[in-house]
Amino acid sequence: MILGIYGAGGLGREVYELALSINAKYNEWEEIFFLDDSQKINNLRNIPIYTFEETKNIYDKDNLQVCIAVGEPSIRMALYNKLKSESISIATLIHPEVSIPESTNINEGTIICKFVSITCDITIGSNVYIHPMACIGHDANIGNNSVISSFVDVAGNCIIGNRVFLAINVVLKQGITVGDDSIVGLASVVHRDIPNSVIALGNPARPMKNNTEKKVFK
Repeated sequence: MILGIYGAGGLGREVYELALSINAKYNEWEEIFFLDDSQKINNLRNIPIYTFEETKNIYDKDNLQVCIAVGEPSIRMALYNKLKSESISIATLIHPEVSIPESTNINEGTIICKFVSITCDITIGSNVYIHPMACIGHDANIGNNSVISSFVDVAGNCIIGNRVFLAINVVLKQGITVGDDSIVGLASVVHRDIPNSVIALGNPARPMKNNTEKKVFK
């Protein structure tokens, strides 16, 4: 099997290191390469970079998996949908040192990095990215295409919607809901539910403005 990492930026390099850690233990992929449609170079660390169209022409889809290494939730969703439309298998990457209880359900395309704590009875949607050192409490539900940054603490019974971005050091009180397409800013502490499509900041976190562009990174 061959692994393509969609995104050749900083996060792509982090995912490459994660893939190497997985390969060292399980020998999952015989080759790893990068995909990037805005490429300015044709290799990174002597690893080839191809566009999506080039990838389709070079590799047999039956022997190809692709994971998405992009930190913008809306772009994660768009790339996921593009891969699905071409019937390309989407890889799930979990660091070999992360323990996943049998009661926790993780859907395809999700990436879970080293030092993440995953407790019991959790549901993690498709194409979620969980950065190192995040902690997900019991019975939490994380929607599709969401990004959980490093040192985020999600307490038990929280519901995180689709395409949500939780920035570094965010804390969610038990039972909190964060609505679809919302952003919770750096080091915010969430005591009350966050509605859809807002940018929330502070301690306690409050919606500051609408996320009308559905973007984290401008």
